[in-house]
Amino acid sequence: MPTVVLSAVAGLSGTAAPAQAGQTNLDAPRISWAYTDSAHPDTSYLNPAGSAPLGSWRDDANRPHVSRVYATFDVAAVLSKHIVSAKLAVPETQATDCAHRQIEVWATTEQARPTWRNPPRELVKLGTLGPVDQCPTTYPLLDLIDLVNRATASGVQLPSHVSIEVRLPEALEHRASLGRRVAAPILYLGYNTPPPAPAPLFNALRPCATATPYPYLSGLTPELGAQAHDADPDDTHLTGEFAIWPVDHPDQRTTVTQPSMLNGHFESVTPPADALADNTTYAWQARVNDGTDTSPWSQTCYFTTDATPPANAPAVSSPNYPSHTTRYPGGDPIVYNLDPNGVDDVYGYQYSWNGVFSTFGANIGPNGIPDFIDPFSMPGVIHADQPGGGATLTLSPPSSGFVTLSVRSFDRAFNISPVTSYRVIIANTAPSVNASADPVTGVPFPVTFTPAPNTGTITDYVYTVNGGPEQTVPATLDGTASIEVTPGQPGSFEIDVYSRSANGWVSPKAQRFWSVTNVN
Repeated sequence: MPTVVLSAVAGLSGTAAPAQAGQTNLDAPRISWAYTDSAHPDTSYLNPAGSAPLGSWRDDANRPHVSRVYATFDVAAVLSKHIVSAKLAVPETQATDCAHRQIEVWATTEQARPTWRNPPRELVKLGTLGPVDQCPTTYPLLDLIDLVNRATASGVQLPSHVSIEVRLPEALEHRASLGRRVAAPILYLGYNTPPPAPAPLFNALRPCATATPYPYLSGLTPELGAQAHDADPDDTHLTGEFAIWPVDHPDQRTTVTQPSMLNGHFESVTPPADALADNTTYAWQARVNDGTDTSPWSQTCYFTTDATPPANAPAVSSPNYPSHTTRYPGGDPIVYNLDPNGVDDVYGYQYSWNGVFSTFGANIGPNGIPDFIDPFSMPGVIHADQPGGGATLTLSPPSSGFVTLSVRSFDRAFNISPVTSYRVIIANTAPSVNASADPVTGVPFPVTFTPAPNTGTITDYVYTVNGGPEQTVPATLDGTASIEVTPGQPGSFEIDVYSRSANGWVSPKAQRFWSVTNVN
């Protein structure tokens, strides 16, 4: 593999790439280093402590020697990364002549115990460390990024181990003035992990739809959002690019940039106000850039615009409570008939007793990820019986007297209509709450619930004590029910209760307060 890699870039030259944003630095683990000695041609000086001789030198007996240095590095950790810098350092610890320095660096085959007689095979010269003013030079660096880039561009896979030889040119190896001592070579790598395609994706807080039926979104500037990811911890902010186009005209592509997407968080953009048209199906996708690399495009999401809300408020009528002025005795659930009132794309209806409507939307979870709430899972929301159709409600009002139900319709994009209200007058059907004595702490306190007139057959009562959890007690044949509670401390004591009838009628709530006294 080294032969393939280095042969692919042999003879090429160029300027090393500058340090880039999104870069993580790493000292490649050195598997081993060694030097060889011409005077001891069968000995491998493996992993020497301190420094090693390079070039010509003499021992204490003035015998001549020539040495070369070898090192092997483990680069497996960066093979799946984008390498953006690669520099080899050969730190000098002793040198006398740096003005004529010529230190060659060669790529070699990997060999566990190199010797002078049996050295690793030289593959290609990676470069030469030339003259410098400082002598010795602590960190002379050989920039290898151009070779790495050219190998990558040629489609060559780098090996997991990289072996090098450090030597003087053959013609200069015996020149004593150029001999020096060096520390273990160091391979500095800078890499970037390209970010993956952003996911998950949402439009108008609703999950990305990749297949029909596509959702309808309200308005012409829906929020397009995605969660960005990057494995490198220093890449805290990424740049997002969102592209959107009409499905029928992919050439009409509009891009919107989100300049600061927090790594691991949901971020969003909105298309320009004039970019989208009503009643049109769009496709969109997103990608991110960490300052060095750009992710693939995400999956493609689809939606259809609907910027036209229902023009008319729904019509509301009641067959069993038809008058707004008659005082009804109650006891029968109110049947409301809801009509789209000429709007042909009504999808559902929302109703409220107090005129306040819950907002359609999403909960925001960890890292800003939307959790879309299906409007039809919310209280007070029902489907139309068909697109552009009506609906029927059967309800018991929560109070007596003037009772008003407010209703609005909405279309598939959850655009809402004006509100209409329907008012009736209903007698009070709340049960009565009776006790034969006042409550005393620690003493069982009997309470009786009695139904109001016109409530039909009572099935049970639902009550709370001092705002606690709801409890249910069945009614007897005469419609009454009795409970017994024991107050735990003096002060205010409250019981709330409502009755439920066999025909579905639920009465308004009755409240009764007492003052609890201590035992005499």
